[in-house]
Amino acid sequence: MVVGKPLVSIIMNCYNSDHFLREAIESVYDQTYSNWEIIFWDNASTDSSPEIAKSYDDRLKYFRNNTTTNLGMARKLAMKKTSGKYISFLDCDDIYLCHKLEAQVKLMESGVYAMCYGGSMIIDESGLVFQYKKAKNNSGYIFRNLLKHYEINMQSVMLDSSILSKYGYDFSDKLKYSPDYDLFMKISSERKVAVYKDYLVKYRISKNSLSVSSVDIIAMENKYTLDYLHAKNPKKYKKEFSSAYKKLKYYEIISALYKKDKKKAIGIVKKIFLSRYQFLTPQNL
Repeated sequence: MVVGKPLVSIIMNCYNSDHFLREAIESVYDQTYSNWEIIFWDNASTDSSPEIAKSYDDRLKYFRNNTTTNLGMARKLAMKKTSGKYISFLDCDDIYLCHKLEAQVKLMESGVYAMCYGGSMIIDESGLVFQYKKAKNNSGYIFRNLLKHYEINMQSVMLDSSILSKYGYDFSDKLKYSPDYDLFMKISSERKVAVYKDYLVKYRISKNSLSVSSVDIIAMENKYTLDYLHAKNPKKYKKEFSSAYKKLKYYEIISALYKKDKKKAIGIVKKIFLSRYQFLTPQNL
């Protein structure tokens, strides 16, 4: 441990992710901030992921689950293994920019924040950047803004573990695809969030990133989170909650297009188009 610097625990949840795994791990070892540990949670992989993870030094702590669980449970179990003051996340096909940890620790130490996130570069399977997404919000209470436009990239997040334990925040083991949205929205509904405006990570999109089944489940699981938060705030953020619920229709449209049901997709668009035109503009998708 480096004296005077808070330890950062980086959770890597893995299931058969050997293709880009070494590049992801190396992006942590290349960080300008050195006091970190990787909590590598192997969700019963059957490829070469275990061998790759175990080839690194003891800063990477390898754990293996005997059976494959849903993503929410996997993230929840991995969280229990962390020992850092701060917790970050890295999926096995994504990349940290070299200043990611240093910039966020500095920002988190500057105020009382439960969470920090920043901008991301979107890359394809070959690593080519094809989209840049800077964070638009300012640090503070941003729940209202996130209801209107959710901009948090999981890989860019850093959490304060003491606030998580004090207030009982954790990943839901009921959720298969959206446990991160659930946790981050619950935190932001009650706590201050730090926003790093510039880029922190590279997030990889592949041709297999989205499926019909996952789109359907994301809509359902995001509704689960919104219903919970709306019940806790029944008289607040009416317009913003309305916007968030309408955004769920986006997933229904994508699902219909995947199924080549253009008639259904057009019907959904017509229902929401007049009520919120900007919902369909590129910056909000």
